[in-house]
Amino acid sequence: MNYQTQYYKGIPLNLVKRKYGVRKAKRYVVNHTNQNVWIPNKHLEPDGTIRAGENIDYVFRQAKRKLEIAGITGLPDVI
Repeated sequence: MNYQTQYYKGIPLNLVKRKYGVRKAKRYVVNHTNQNVWIPNKHLEPDGTIRAGENIDYVFRQAKRKLEIAGITGLPDVI
């Protein structure tokens, strides 16, 4: 599994170490805080790496407040 910091449009994300089994998504910590988002597996490689060119803006649109709490500011209105 890829537990290293990954970036999506400047947002640092780290995969949470846990047993995912047959879950349809994986949980990522936002900006090294306790705020997290779930990213569906269809946007991920089997090891949890975010696929190149994937558009997962909708995940962050739904979690705007979590991004604010995590200290992520100044993002474009698309997210």
